[in-house]
Amino acid sequence: MNVAFVSYETPFAPCGGIAAVMGRLPAQFQAASRQETVVITPFHQRIEKTTGLTRSHEGSFGVPFGGRTVMVNIYRHDDRVPHYFLLPEDTRFFSGVRHPYDVAPGELLRDALFFGQAAASAVHVIAPGQRWHLLLQDWEAATAALALADHPCTHRLFLTLHNSYDCGVSADDLRHAGINPQSCPGHTILQRALALTEHTLFTVSEQFALDFTNDVLQSRVIAPQLQGVVRSRLVGIDNGPFSDLAVDLEILAEAAAGRFARLQKWKADNRSAFLAALLKFQPASERPLWGDVDQFQRDDAPWFVMAGRDDVRQKGYDVAARAAAGFLELGGQARFLFFPIPGDEGCAGLHFLEKLAQRFPQSVVVFPFLFREGFLSALRGAAFGVMPSLYEPFGMANEFYLNGTVAIGRATGGILQQIVPLRGAAAFGESVAVRAERWHAPSAQPTGLLFRERDGIASESADWQAINAAGYAVGGDGPDRVGERSRYALFQSMAEELRVALTDAVRLYRQSHIYYRMLTAGVFHIQQNFSWDRAAQEYVRHVI
Repeated sequence: MNVAFVSYETPFAPCGGIAAVMGRLPAQFQAASRQETVVITPFHQRIEKTTGLTRSHEGSFGVPFGGRTVMVNIYRHDDRVPHYFLLPEDTRFFSGVRHPYDVAPGELLRDALFFGQAAASAVHVIAPGQRWHLLLQDWEAATAALALADHPCTHRLFLTLHNSYDCGVSADDLRHAGINPQSCPGHTILQRALALTEHTLFTVSEQFALDFTNDVLQSRVIAPQLQGVVRSRLVGIDNGPFSDLAVDLEILAEAAAGRFARLQKWKADNRSAFLAALLKFQPASERPLWGDVDQFQRDDAPWFVMAGRDDVRQKGYDVAARAAAGFLELGGQARFLFFPIPGDEGCAGLHFLEKLAQRFPQSVVVFPFLFREGFLSALRGAAFGVMPSLYEPFGMANEFYLNGTVAIGRATGGILQQIVPLRGAAAFGESVAVRAERWHAPSAQPTGLLFRERDGIASESADWQAINAAGYAVGGDGPDRVGERSRYALFQSMAEELRVALTDAVRLYRQSHIYYRMLTAGVFHIQQNFSWDRAAQEYVRHVI
């Protein structure tokens, strides 16, 4: 038996969380299962991380597609487990530049269907005549199940949802891709694929498995078409951490014993390193800096950091911007460092952060690109990392803690599991309490702050629909993302609760004994409750 993780993105063509998982889980799965494990993925021929790999040619085959046969070459690259890259001779496929999904509208569906067909054939070239367990990652790889639907085989197919995104697909789309639509009925990729995969359906945290059918945003807005087919099938397996511990264990042990001096110095050194990188930085058109370096205050006020790719329907940069503005308008003393990686809207979609930096130059700087020379120092020197996610399958709170920073997060998905909330904080309202009690005992040592908009907002469902529609102006006339979403009571409440949490955080930071106890408790909480070995063992239990 062979095992293949079938994934549209990997660390060699990254975009989001799937790439991070693919960099860790397959090798851990192989170690836990003692089964030969590989990764099968497209060769994204315009992404430098892919094209620069050393690789060997392992074979070729033809894929019927669009009434013709497209030749596909298989290349192998040996990493922690072998990666098999599928490169079609037709260069129109897999042509994203910034990331794998960076293609024109309609092309992602075409390319995903082609990938499914190619992956279904590739396993017979990689290991002829052998049985496979195929672990399909999200809808782009679930197309392999559709490609195999009309062909008798002994492979077992499993699906992991790192997100709740789906894609509509017509019978004509499938016929064009050489797939018989009658063998996989439905209206979307996931609807069609779920009838063909094993009953157990995985997602990347236990709480997100619950949110998928209980949370209004998931059940009524993003994935209503899946509710009837996933409710009894979802199994949440928590990801492991995405960072190594950056703080010396001896320093952490001292802090846990109430001696914080060396941990304070470590963070102060990182603040100084970031400020030095900031002074040396020379902005350019492709690496702009929003804010005024000369006016940005270098005092002892706490820093709040937010980072990651701008997904307009998930990330919450707009929530953070409105909350930060409200906090600063009321005289709050803190600095905000934003490190957004522009998403589908590019830098134009993040103009509201540029306006925030212009309005509060003493307190806000924004780096709308990957600021490699300064980001880690900023994160490690910061007091708090902020995650105002509209939803969160797993989340990066673990990365904050392992880099020596306390997390603030909206009480949703994996964030709920990774942050043990301070119950005495003003932000710990009833909407947080009813969700946190599933994971954290009242006596648990707090590690950070959770917030959430109040429950019972009359317009909740309609507001989520409007927010998800993203009907604002990008780089033109009309309200921007913050302006448009500020019309909705749900968004207003969410931003206000984050503002309260920011105020809580500043107060905590001034009580250093409480702050550093929370930080060390947060590191230990992540280490004790999340591991890739544990995740792999759980997958093995269900798959092998």
